[in-house]
Amino acid sequence: MNTHELNRVRPRSITFLTLPGPTRKRLPSPYCYRLTYETRTPMLPGCLMVWDVMGGRDIYQVVLERNEQGCLCWHCTCPDAVYRGESRASHCKHVHGLQSVGRQST
Repeated sequence: MNTHELNRVRPRSITFLTLPGPTRKRLPSPYCYRLTYETRTPMLPGCLMVWDVMGGRDIYQVVLERNEQGCLCWHCTCPDAVYRGESRASHCKHVHGLQSVGRQST
């Protein structure tokens, strides 16, 4: 992959999204995703990307990893994701929000 291709698929370092808020009323609230880590070897197993998520009750981290079988796995440190566990098929709102953005050019 040459430098032009790498820049074309590199995600934005900061992304803003509107998600259901942290209160019981779940009113739409702004959330900020800040890319803090991106691997240089995306096809190898391990951590691919890490984002800090701000806008809720606390700052959470969303991680995208590639497992040994080559599958992509999402993880979040928010209470909803921790409580539900990673064995469920559905993800928390922080992961869904990030997945809705996809990979954007810079």
